Amino acid sequence: MLTTRSETRPSISEAVSTIMMENHLLYEALKLRIVNYHALAERVKKDVEEMTGRKVSVPSVVVAIKRFSDGLEGNGTEVAKILKDAKLSLVGRAADLTIEGRGVPTMKILGDLLKVSPKFVGAPNILQLPSSVKVLADQEDADVIKEELSDKYTVTVTGEAAKIVVRISQKAERVPGIAAFIAELLYRNGISMLDMFYGYEDLLLVVEERLGPKAYQVLASKISG
Repeated sequence: MLTTRSETRPSISEAVSTIMMENHLLYEALKLRIVNYHALAERVKKDVEEMTGRKVSVPSVVVAIKRFSDGLEGNGTEVAKILKDAKLSLVGRAADLTIEGRGVPTMKILGDLLKVSPKFVGAPNILQLPSSVKVLADQEDADVIKEELSDKYTVTVTGEAAKIVVRISQKAERVPGIAAFIAELLYRNGISMLDMFYGYEDLLLVVEERLGPKAYQVLASKISG
C-alpha cells in the first residue's frame, strides 16, 4: 500500500525546518547566529510557498526561521527525553524521486502513480507538492516508476540512498526543535542528509546508502541510550 501525505501540506514552520536542514551552510549560520533573518526569509520565501502550496509573507517566514534558530539550543534535554519513545527503521537501496509534468496537475501525476502501484514490491512514501510529486521508494520500485512514467513526465532519481524512519511519540507535538536536534546529531557525526520529510508523527531521513547503517547507529544510541 502506498503511504501518501497528499492530504496535508507542511506548515510554514515545517517547510522552513526542512529547507534549513537540507542546507548545511544555512544551518551552521543560524546555529552561530551570523545570518540576517529578514534577508534569509526573502531568499527562501519562494521555496516555502512551493512546499506549503500557498502565498506566505516575509514576516511569517522570519518568525518561523527565528523559531527554528531558537530550537537549535536550550531544549536538548527535553528533546532527548521525547526521543526515548521513538522507533527506528532503516531501508537500504532506497531512491529519492521527483516527478514533474509541465502544466500537469499533481493530482494527475498521483493518479498515474497509483495505476502502476500493483507492480510495487514495497510501500513508497509520497509527498505531493504544488508542481511536483516526491517519492521515497525501494530501488526496485523506483525503477518501475521511472520505466512506467518517464514517457509522460520528467522523473529525476537520486539513487544509492538509505531511508531512515523515525516514528515519534505523540507527545512530540508539544516539543519544538526535534528535527533540528536530529539534524545536528547527524552533522556532528559527519552525516549530511540528502533529503528530509518532516511530519508530526514521523521523520523520513534520506542519506547516502553507505552512511545508512552509521546514521541508524547514531540515532539508535541516542534513542535507546
